[in-house]
Amino acid sequence: MVVVIKAYVKRIATALMLLFSCLSLSGQDIHFTQFYEPQLTLNPSNTGRFIGDWRVNANFRNQWGSIVKPYVTSAVSFDYQLQFLGQTVGLGGFYAFDQSADQTLYMNKLMLSAAWHKAIGYQQFSLGSSIGFNKRSLNYSSLSFPGQFDNTIGGFNTSFSSGESFAVNNSNYLDMNIGFNYKNRLNEKWIVEGGLSMFHFNWPSENFTSINTKVPPRYVFSGGSNYNINAKSYITGHALYMYKKKASDLLLAAHYNYRLAPNKTNLSVLFAGLAYRGGVSRNIDAIAFIFGAETKNYRYGFAYDVNVSKLSTSTFYKGAFEISLTYIAPHPTPSKYTIPCEIY
Repeated sequence: MVVVIKAYVKRIATALMLLFSCLSLSGQDIHFTQFYEPQLTLNPSNTGRFIGDWRVNANFRNQWGSIVKPYVTSAVSFDYQLQFLGQTVGLGGFYAFDQSADQTLYMNKLMLSAAWHKAIGYQQFSLGSSIGFNKRSLNYSSLSFPGQFDNTIGGFNTSFSSGESFAVNNSNYLDMNIGFNYKNRLNEKWIVEGGLSMFHFNWPSENFTSINTKVPPRYVFSGGSNYNINAKSYITGHALYMYKKKASDLLLAAHYNYRLAPNKTNLSVLFAGLAYRGGVSRNIDAIAFIFGAETKNYRYGFAYDVNVSKLSTSTFYKGAFEISLTYIAPHPTPSKYTIPCEIY
C-alpha cells in the first residue's frame, strides 16, 4: 500500500511539474555544457567567424536518463564565409531538436543567419542576426492525471479519460535573434573576446491554451580567452551568462590544451578541462569533465556532467553526457582579403 501511494504521489507530482513547465514556462531554450562549440546557437554574429571556407558542427546531449526517460538535445549547423564588396560576410543556419519532460514536450527549430565581420588591426567586430521557425509539440497522451488512477490495479490506467481539456498540442512561431561580438589580440600570448545577443527579440506568441502567451527575450553574454603558455601548450577559458524573465544561468569552463608533434594519427591538439553550471543567486547545479582532440580540420569534444544539486539524491550524481564534432574546410586558394584570426 505504501508503494502504491508513493507511486501515485510521484506520478501526480510529475504530471503537475511537466504541465506547469509546458504552460507557464513556455519557450525554454536548449543548452549545452560545451556551449562554445555550436557557435550559431550561441550568437548569430558567430556566423562565418572562423578561418576556413565552410564549417559544419554537430552536438548531441543526453540528460537525466537515470531518473526519467532521457532529455535529448541535438543541433546541427552549417556556415561559410565570403567576400562581398570587400567585406567579410558569413551565411549559415542550424537545426535544433529538443525532447524534454519525460518525452512529453518536443521542440524543432530551424534558423537562418547572416553576419558581417570587420577587422581593424588586431581587433575584430562582428554583427549578426537570424530568423526562422520554432515548433513545439506537447504529447498529452504520455501524461497521467489524477482522474486516471485505477484503484483496482493500484496505478494509472491510460484508457481512463483524463477529464482534462486542452486547446492545441502544437505551437508554431516566427523567431528572430540579433547579436554582437568583439575580439582583440592583446599581445602575442593573449586573445580575449566578448559577445552579447538577444534571442526572441520579436516577442513571439506561444500558445498551448486559449491564453495568449508571449515568449520573453533571452539575453546572453558570452566571453572567451586564449592564453599561450609556451609553444606546446595554451589555456582557453569560456563564460556564459543567460537571463530570461528573472531566471538566470551561469556556465564557466576552462581547458588545458597541449600541442602534439607531427604523428601518424594526425592528432594535433589534446585538451581537457572542467566546467561549472549554476546561477548567480542559486546553488551550484553541476560540475562537468571535458576532454577532446583536434586534427588538421576536425575538433572532437566530449563532456560529462556530474549533478551535485539537491536532485543528486535521485540521479546518484549522474547528469548528462555530450558529444561535439566540428569540421572546417580549408580555403581552396589563399584569400587576398584579411581573414579574422580565430580564438580556438
